[in-house]
Amino acid sequence: MKRTAIPKRAVSCIVALALVVSCLLTSYAGSVVSFHGDEGSGVSLVYVTTNGGRVEYEVGEDAGSFSNNNTFYPPLGTQCTFTAKDTSSRSFLYWQDDYTERVYSFERSIQFNVASRMKLRAVFAKASSTTHVVTFINYGGTVMQKGSYTIGAEVAAPLDVKVPGFTFERWSKNPSEIANDPSDQMIYPIYTVNEESYTVTLTNEEYVSGAGTYSNFQTVVVKAEPKNGSGESFSYWKDEKGSVVSYENNYSFRINYNVTLTAVYGETVTPEPVIRITKVSRDVPDMKITFYAERSVPESYTLLSHGMLIASVAVSDSAMLVNTAGDDDTAGVRKVYGSSNELCGTYSIAKTKVLSSTEVTVRPFMIVQDQGGEQYVVYGDIVRTTNGAAE
Repeated sequence: MKRTAIPKRAVSCIVALALVVSCLLTSYAGSVVSFHGDEGSGVSLVYVTTNGGRVEYEVGEDAGSFSNNNTFYPPLGTQCTFTAKDTSSRSFLYWQDDYTERVYSFERSIQFNVASRMKLRAVFAKASSTTHVVTFINYGGTVMQKGSYTIGAEVAAPLDVKVPGFTFERWSKNPSEIANDPSDQMIYPIYTVNEESYTVTLTNEEYVSGAGTYSNFQTVVVKAEPKNGSGESFSYWKDEKGSVVSYENNYSFRINYNVTLTAVYGETVTPEPVIRITKVSRDVPDMKITFYAERSVPESYTLLSHGMLIASVAVSDSAMLVNTAGDDDTAGVRKVYGSSNELCGTYSIAKTKVLSSTEVTVRPFMIVQDQGGEQYVVYGDIVRTTNGAAE
């Protein structure tokens, strides 16, 4: 495991991104909540109001509401609650991450512990009897298109709906339903999972289970007995490359690749968090490349946040670090975050507008806390590839 210790007041992000895409924004009112600071620099909370709507807050023991700009410096781990409030001319729609345009939550009230850099916006719509707000959200929760449209007028849906491993069927509402519904609306794509299958091969002949053929994105659980026939204790699972994939004897993951696993016994190890790139999916015609990162975190750790570092310009290995990466495409290396903090899971990002000759560099990471309260950045291996490379 590659890991870097973090001072207790110095982590960097809780927000999430499933797909890196460009999107259209119009002038909607919103209230922004931002966490700033990287490793070693502390964490500050900045609130910015933009033309309407209010947000009530609880940051640790501090509480109040905002209609102007404010800054906080909460310690790492501080519990925060933010609640969006309607006004006479504004109605709440959702919270989104301003860095990525990804919907963070549809709940008015959100609660979290400070773990990393954050920039959230409470998105509001203007009250109107003649127009409604229509927002198209993709499979990963990213805002693809948003606009204020005349009620009764047809709205053209986005065309970029392809997701590796899935087939697009339809939007959650047809054009007539969207046009004639006077309310503000969130429109989602409906997919079916492609009928693909993948194989799990276990090299051990005894004391293990879970080998077989599985459907695309099915959850796989491979199990190894705590001790083998020689009385040796389970140590870890490794893949065909010899890389450790998990220290958990009951190891679960979502499958979209073929894999050969070996249950290793008899080695003295300390279970540690593991994260790695498991698959790269390329779409040359649409100039898109998707990376999948899989994580396995022992129960003795708390997962604070996770994501990937990504760059489409030439960068050195030393630049692929959480504390130096940026939060948008103006930086050479961008950090993007997953929304789900289950100990075991798979997270994907798709980089768009990638030429077949462009080299993209990615590195998965996690921010974890051990039982002693120490925080660490855990890195996976760096992967460099082009959209024209062989699968």
